[in-house]
Amino acid sequence: MALETLQIQLTDREHTFTYPQAEDQMILSVLEGRDYPLAKARLSGDSPVIIDIGSNCGAAALYFKSHYPSARIICYEPSAATHELLSANVGAIDGIETNPCGIWNREGTFRLHYAPGKHSGASTLQPSDGWPDDLGGEDIVTKKLSSELKRLDLPSVDLLKVDAESAEPEILHEVLTGAPDVPIRNIYVEYHAIAVRKYLTEELRPKYDVHLCSVTTDLQGTLLFVLKDSAR
Repeated sequence: MALETLQIQLTDREHTFTYPQAEDQMILSVLEGRDYPLAKARLSGDSPVIIDIGSNCGAAALYFKSHYPSARIICYEPSAATHELLSANVGAIDGIETNPCGIWNREGTFRLHYAPGKHSGASTLQPSDGWPDDLGGEDIVTKKLSSELKRLDLPSVDLLKVDAESAEPEILHEVLTGAPDVPIRNIYVEYHAIAVRKYLTEELRPKYDVHLCSVTTDLQGTLLFVLKDSAR
């Protein structure tokens, strides 16, 4: 896997970030704020608690950290090779912790299917119809987010980012029903089908204001759900 590096400005220094060359456009979209525009989110205070599900090599974590230097950021990345790169990129930064597991609505060991071209950011637990059988994969451990909130003893979450390659509806339904007393104030979700976008919008609209942040293709983009005042 060919790798590229670039320098990211943090509060006290420049930080070297390494990422797969094949994912150049995706990484830059995150780092430049197109996928997760913080101006639309409602974050109060200088030390938000941020959970990053599907951290890949750490672009979103570094983007959030560059804007909120005192943030606590909890990353989840199930692929062994990708987690190794994630840990190398952000593991030594104060306030960022990484977990080598996935988040889903079931706990256990499951097969992560590699994507065409072995793009680390597109591997999935739920391959679509017609997914090639010869791409390979790896067995990963998954946990429920409601269980993780309890383990971490978090009374609230300021920002949740979910990019889990089609597992987003199950993850959000599980945490919102499994930990209803833990308010999640802002949720960024990358959707991978129009039906998923409609489902998430309908499911979360009663408690959340909905913003369309970006559209990558006809089927893919990013939504932001902001908890309404009445639900805070």
